[in-house]
Amino acid sequence: MLEKVFKRQIYYIASIVFIVLGLGYFAACLTQPFIGLGLKNINGQWLVTTANPYGEGYRSGIQVGDEILKINGVNAGGHRSVHKWEEAEGASTVEFRKPDELTAQTVTISKQPALLMVFSEAPLVILGFTFWFLGFMTWYKRPFLEQARTLFWMNWIIGLAIVLAHASSRCLLLAKELESITFSLVPVFLIAFISVFPAYNQNKINKISYKITIILFLTILGLLFLHSLGIVHLVSLIRRLMLFNMIIGILSTLWNLGLLIKLPKDHPKKNEVGIILLGIGIGFLPFVLLTAFPIILNFEQLLYTQVSSLFVAAVPVSLYYIIVNKYLPDSRRLYETALSYIGAAAILSLVVFLALFFLQIVPTIYFEIYSALLLFTLLSILCFHLIRIGINRLWERSRFSQDKQAFKQKMAALNENLSSLLAEDRILDELINSLGIDGIFMIMENAQIGCLKKAAGRFKENPRELEMLENFFYQNQRLDLEAKMLPDDCPAGIYVPFIAQDSTCGIFFGRRSSRIKFEQSELPFLTLLAGQLQYQIIMSLVIGELTKEIHFLTKSSGRSQRRKMELQGITNALFRKDEQKRKLLTDEICAGPLQWSMDLSRWLKYLKTECPADDKTLKVISYLQERAEDLNYELNGIVNAWGPPILTHLGLVPAVQWLCQKIMTEELSLISLKISGLDHQSRLKEDVEVTAYRFLQEGIMNSVRHSGSNMQTVHIALNETGLELTVSDSGRGFDADQIESWLLTGTHFGLAEMKERIDSLDGELQIISGINRGTTLKALIPVL
Repeated sequence: MLEKVFKRQIYYIASIVFIVLGLGYFAACLTQPFIGLGLKNINGQWLVTTANPYGEGYRSGIQVGDEILKINGVNAGGHRSVHKWEEAEGASTVEFRKPDELTAQTVTISKQPALLMVFSEAPLVILGFTFWFLGFMTWYKRPFLEQARTLFWMNWIIGLAIVLAHASSRCLLLAKELESITFSLVPVFLIAFISVFPAYNQNKINKISYKITIILFLTILGLLFLHSLGIVHLVSLIRRLMLFNMIIGILSTLWNLGLLIKLPKDHPKKNEVGIILLGIGIGFLPFVLLTAFPIILNFEQLLYTQVSSLFVAAVPVSLYYIIVNKYLPDSRRLYETALSYIGAAAILSLVVFLALFFLQIVPTIYFEIYSALLLFTLLSILCFHLIRIGINRLWERSRFSQDKQAFKQKMAALNENLSSLLAEDRILDELINSLGIDGIFMIMENAQIGCLKKAAGRFKENPRELEMLENFFYQNQRLDLEAKMLPDDCPAGIYVPFIAQDSTCGIFFGRRSSRIKFEQSELPFLTLLAGQLQYQIIMSLVIGELTKEIHFLTKSSGRSQRRKMELQGITNALFRKDEQKRKLLTDEICAGPLQWSMDLSRWLKYLKTECPADDKTLKVISYLQERAEDLNYELNGIVNAWGPPILTHLGLVPAVQWLCQKIMTEELSLISLKISGLDHQSRLKEDVEVTAYRFLQEGIMNSVRHSGSNMQTVHIALNETGLELTVSDSGRGFDADQIESWLLTGTHFGLAEMKERIDSLDGELQIISGINRGTTLKALIPVL
């Protein structure tokens, strides 16, 4: 248990560390301006090799080729960041000299306004936090999935490397070291992640690449340690090794995904591979082509890291979406959309760039400017696409949009071919093959024919999924008659309901192959298809065959109903006759033998007290008096058992109270009696009172004699539905499955008589019991 808790806590601790480091370094960056000057010692002179246009050094007039003499009043070689990292960060004043000038210039580095610095620093920080957050949410939603745990740590490393980028560019404390370590770990985790997702793929190239990235990481770690001690000074080599390690990781990832792309088209992983390839391509290729390769080959960067890194956001978004969601969009459509957008952006940005060049707004052709225009155009197209989707959804909700012409053509073609399809016995299988889905399930309810079900594909051999779809059908029956996309946890993808000709029908379309989602625009086509299935298959293939069965069942049902009513009438008559005989017999006993016995008892008492006699005669009189009293008690018991007069004269409540007191006195049992909705003056119909009394009498005595429990609970309640009677105990119980056989064989005649009495009044009897779980008898008797 402690191990599981610790395993969960490590993710929260890592997240807290990420947030603290990210916000801490972000706040530190706001206090220190970015200089952006890269230096190199050439023949004892510190010359500027790179000048970031966004840095304060470039804005102060320092350019590539200038010689840096002093920083903060100290020789350039003695400045901490220059000596250690060959960068002029942390400078407040810089003394430099132009190549063609003899005099030196001194500039003071000004700090940008706080709000402007926040806007300039925030994008990469947000990107880093996006990596961590999506990795955390993936693990949080799928904590027991190995792929989710691996993605968390990969995103944690990548996000931390991105967050540290700004702090590293300012040479803040340990920022360079931490960025180098995390950046070098990224390819290790990337290869490890692709090895387990979307499918386990442990090939030789994968294993070799994994070992190479680990070796390069350890090499970089060792060089960083030696560099920090001042033993070696290999800043450029460390940077190249980091980028080389990243390229190996990306190429190995692409190789593994390329192997998986050969999977069959209906394999669920194939679609996932396509989406991952698209996300990695959009995320990493701009960085590799425009930033990494130029740095490794000592070329001028075509696009600065801050810009090319923004594309990386496509990687965590795609991986999160694939792992968390069970069903995904069609990757082929995503590729088509992405390529069309990129092509449109490339053409549009080229036209704009040439227009700016011919208008002499751009003096010469710079690839950086075209890249920036391309990025801006892509972002504009993406924003336009998102806005268009939002407007279309609002338009569709307002019901002003019309169906697309493409779907009208599909509908027309379907109508032409549907009649030929209906001639086939396996029309559902034909539709499954033509639509590329994994199953169809159709359910219809009608007051006359009951419930009709037809299934094909995966649903035909999966009763559990059929049960889920049936439950969905009954829960949404007649509530919402619009076709809808179903959630990912539902076995089907689309549900189309209908109500026609007194029938309620629902048709479920299974998912696409390779776990591809249906598109919202396909709903009209599938709705038409469902309508055709309903009217053609159900009406033509089912109703005709059911007609004969309906007539036969109608006749049989009428005969059965009449027979049931006749039997019920006979049963009621027998019970009434039995009660009448019992009542007549008790009246005769009370009027005859009971009165004679009581009279005999009184005379014997008088004879014993008033007439003188010897001892022997008195003993005989006493014996006869005791026998007369026993006879009185027995006759009273028979009268009360067959039909207590208290029930006839006072009603159900007093009779039940007297019954409970009598049983507790004779059987030494404790009975808890609860009455609600009735009082001592309440009277019900005679049949209802007699049946209720007999039920309680039989139930209490069965519990006292057979349950082994000395406590019984009796509850009488009168409500809107009728008279509800309950007798329960906590005794040994019995197997409830044997009740039906008892009723059929007559093993427990009292239970069978109890059920017949209640059924004769259109009531309901429930028996709930289990071995060593007690027994509850419950009866509901209508009183109207």
